[in-house]
Amino acid sequence: MDILNYILSFSISFFITLILLPIIKNYCNKNGFHDYINDRKIHKGKISRWGGLAIFLGFIVSFIFILSFDFNVGFNKILFFIGILIAFFTGFIDDIYRIRARYKLLLQLLSGLMIAFAGLHLDKITLASGLQIHFGFFSYLLTMIWIAVFMNAINLLDGLDGLAGGVIFIAFVFIAILGYLQGVSVIIFLSLCLIGAVGGFLIHNYPPAKIFMGDGGAYFLGFMYAVTPLIGLKKASSITVFLIPLVLLLIPLLDMILVTHNRFINGYNIFIADKNHIHHRLLRIGFTNKGILWVFYLYTIILGCFSILMIYLTPLHSILVLILLTLLTFLSFYTIAVAERQVGDR
Repeated sequence: MDILNYILSFSISFFITLILLPIIKNYCNKNGFHDYINDRKIHKGKISRWGGLAIFLGFIVSFIFILSFDFNVGFNKILFFIGILIAFFTGFIDDIYRIRARYKLLLQLLSGLMIAFAGLHLDKITLASGLQIHFGFFSYLLTMIWIAVFMNAINLLDGLDGLAGGVIFIAFVFIAILGYLQGVSVIIFLSLCLIGAVGGFLIHNYPPAKIFMGDGGAYFLGFMYAVTPLIGLKKASSITVFLIPLVLLLIPLLDMILVTHNRFINGYNIFIADKNHIHHRLLRIGFTNKGILWVFYLYTIILGCFSILMIYLTPLHSILVLILLTLLTFLSFYTIAVAERQVGDR
């Protein structure tokens, strides 16, 4: 019965998203709702950025379906749902009207606060047997920051056809596998709902993209990616469960940190978008769009394999794995910087 429900969770979100996307594209074409074009944008032509609406609706219908199952989710469903709505509509409204960065950040933090109030806050971390760190009141703040960071990481990654969608699709596949290995049913079901919705979207977003996910889709997927592991953390507070989502999205997270740092030290507004993200830099040294996608996809798969390994390691060994992978990723970034200089000297 579980296998049938797994298939239904995936299929409902996949087909609803797939069916809605052409309808949304036609509506946007008739009413002029297209992504704006500037010197930072890579695409040309009129392309809708409302793909996130199809992802969101596909997920929601499937999510309502899984809520009918008789299992204890361990969190407040209403506050959880409110958090989802805030996350999605913050981005979707921005896709239509444009919201100032500071207000978007406040709304992202508010969505995180809803999740903390729902009972999925980072209240403690187990470093080793008998050694725990309790965050107390700061657990709410940490949860809010945790969620805002992933929402922005996915949004910043969404700068190339098929990139953010493909990476988050692979990441959720591994989250589903980890949920299965850990025996946490709600993580499996949520992941399958999201895999289905993103899979349906990717059919239209793989280059050349016919529609973009926009901020609505990026914020929603970043939010769900940040929240889903917290359910596992509620079941087992080992730091390993906390580190796994960091490992899976190590490249976009480090890219976000490096770009923000460079903007700050150079005196630029850290919220103003530029063309210095890792995918932009790979384009400059000669990679094609599809070439960049498969570099990111394969890297995410490799990191996913490490994430599975980490659940069988001690917390200390998991930390060492994260440090090693971080250093290797920085080495990759350095190699790209050297290649950029060589291209610039030609």
